[in-house]
Amino acid sequence: MSRSGFRVWRWDGSGIVPHRGGVPLDDRGFRYGQHLFESIAVRNSVPLLLKEHLTTLRHSAKEKGIPFSKSMEAALRAIDAGKKLPDGMLRIYLTAGPGSPVSPIRMPALYVTWESTHFPTEKELEVGMALRILKKPFSEAGWGLKTGNYEQHLLALEEARSAGADEGVVLDAKERVVSCAMGNLLVWLPSRSGTSVITPPRSRGARSGVVLGWTRSHARVLERDLRPSDLRLAVAMAVTNSRLGVMPVTTCAGKKLPEPSLALTLAHGYLRAHGLLGNA
Repeated sequence: MSRSGFRVWRWDGSGIVPHRGGVPLDDRGFRYGQHLFESIAVRNSVPLLLKEHLTTLRHSAKEKGIPFSKSMEAALRAIDAGKKLPDGMLRIYLTAGPGSPVSPIRMPALYVTWESTHFPTEKELEVGMALRILKKPFSEAGWGLKTGNYEQHLLALEEARSAGADEGVVLDAKERVVSCAMGNLLVWLPSRSGTSVITPPRSRGARSGVVLGWTRSHARVLERDLRPSDLRLAVAMAVTNSRLGVMPVTTCAGKKLPEPSLALTLAHGYLRAHGLLGNA
């Protein structure tokens, strides 16, 4: 299948080849949502943090019991070779393939799509985004895995957007922060040494996050529980995901954050590390 601004490939048993059909209706990824996915930003023909995304996919596949062969991974590592992909989002879907709901997974399927995408400009990074703390608690079970069952993430995003915000902060039943609807959360809190950068612990359901992983290697990020009262004390925040990179937050729950430049500096560092500053 192919259309302007959208391309599709599949694993044929030996390599990644163009795909002109759809997903078979007997594929459990379609029938039961039994698939995993990774979203990868392509900038200047380079899939950003590709190795890290494939590592995440491998770990998720092991957790969910979907075979992900070394030959599949090797083919995906070379997905950009000779394709010269324009800027956009590359998405990898690893499905359980055909079979009954609980039968062993013998023939996993692999699909790759590319679609044109808008990435935040430097001006949009300066403007930042508005967060809303969502009132409805969400179950943290499985929240951090990118699977075919993404309804709860979409409902969380819809709740935030319907209230006029760009993103929502997801809480569990005990009012602990899990993450944002479609990304990880970074929070700058006052400390004795100035400020500390905090992210919710993965044990609460937050995804490991490839872009979050990049921030951990470029800033001292601590994992600890966060509650709405902590967010009200924050001096800066950012949302991270593959499309946004590091997106500064300027308001949370209607309150303007006093030092959004802290997050903007990290956002610029992410762009600079990938040769994108001035191209965002």
